[in-house]
Amino acid sequence: MKVIIKRLVFGLLLLILSGFPVWAQLPVPQPKDTVQAQPAPDDRSPVLVRKPKTARLDDYRTDRDYQYGQDQKPANSLWAKFWSWFWRKVNEFMRSRSYQNFWQYVILAMAAGVVIWLLIKAEILGFIFSKGTSRAALEYETLTENIHEIDFEQQIEAAIEQRNYRLAVRLLYLQTLKHLSNHNLIDWKPNKTNRSYVYELAQSPRQPEFESLTTQFEYIWYGDFPITEERFKPLQESFERFRR
Repeated sequence: MKVIIKRLVFGLLLLILSGFPVWAQLPVPQPKDTVQAQPAPDDRSPVLVRKPKTARLDDYRTDRDYQYGQDQKPANSLWAKFWSWFWRKVNEFMRSRSYQNFWQYVILAMAAGVVIWLLIKAEILGFIFSKGTSRAALEYETLTENIHEIDFEQQIEAAIEQRNYRLAVRLLYLQTLKHLSNHNLIDWKPNKTNRSYVYELAQSPRQPEFESLTTQFEYIWYGDFPITEERFKPLQESFERFRR
């Protein structure tokens, strides 16, 4: 074993010594020649001085774009002072410790609540925050119901008994569409918009009254405005008067 180790050490030393002359003969990289500065040409030609014309200078002197620092400051009105004071107070409030530690979270929570409320009103989050409605109301949620197959007197009476005045207004409006269709004043079709029927009555003297009823119906039904019995009674009379 010792013999093998000695041979390995001897061979390694021999390899190093035999390669040393080769390493010593390797060329040493030389730095590249640097570019020497060249003297500038001795140019002694006369300098041509160019002067602008007097008329051109006068034009520049009278031009407002070149009259720096001479613009009049706008008058600082009471309204401008108020907004300056207001935003200064807002800036001070937002830098205060009370805002950093407490009020910013209150404001963020209120803003988030307003956004969620607007999304609910726009029925974007209606599938999450759905309102409980009666089964009778669901029968008229779609826009494709056949007005000629509805027993309006019975359904309107049932909606009023349930104090579901919003549904009662929709039934009154559908009953009015049936009345106009039976008298060939409109061409009723499923999925047709309410405004289409208003335009079809353009040549009729009854259009303004029908348009008013349509607007009130849309505010109550699509706008989801609450309607009480006191507000429903005059509207019911308006629908009945229109159908006479």
